Amino acid sequence: MTTPDGGMPFHDRYRCDYIVSPGPGSTPSFQEYVRLARHGGPETVSSLLADSGGKEEDLDELVYKLLCVASDFGHEEAADLIDDLLETSSLRYDDDGFVQGNAHFELALAYLRGSDGLPADPEKAREHLGTARDCHWPLGADGGETLLAAARAVLSPPQRVVFDGIYGADRPGS
Repeated sequence: MTTPDGGMPFHDRYRCDYIVSPGPGSTPSFQEYVRLARHGGPETVSSLLADSGGKEEDLDELVYKLLCVASDFGHEEAADLIDDLLETSSLRYDDDGFVQGNAHFELALAYLRGSDGLPADPEKAREHLGTARDCHWPLGADGGETLLAAARAVLSPPQRVVFDGIYGADRPGS
């Protein structure tokens, strides 16, 4: 799982009630980008790369997540931009699908919990969990069972129903 917050442990990120964002105090905040992606569409997300000013950090996964959010909220052109991003960015080399799987896993958990500027939406969570599972995330990664257990542990019983519908309560990490 990526740690854009400088390496804060996975379970601590959940306790702080943020999943995909760098956390409180980041400028601009992830929540602000989510708001723009939901309401302004993919063109505002594309500007993220232009505004990065050559920073050393890799923004491809963040842009991918935000384009997925834009697509989730009906911005049809986001799908084309996702395809372009997968062909022209570092994601082109994501042969195992782990970066994409991680992005969908984090988005699913944010939708389940209604965090990071996203509304609670079990159906969107289910779709993202399915995509993450299709990418063999997190079970295909080292420590995947631990990651799955940590994610499941912070979910409420109704949220676990959605989660277990994809990952199953009888599977590793439950």
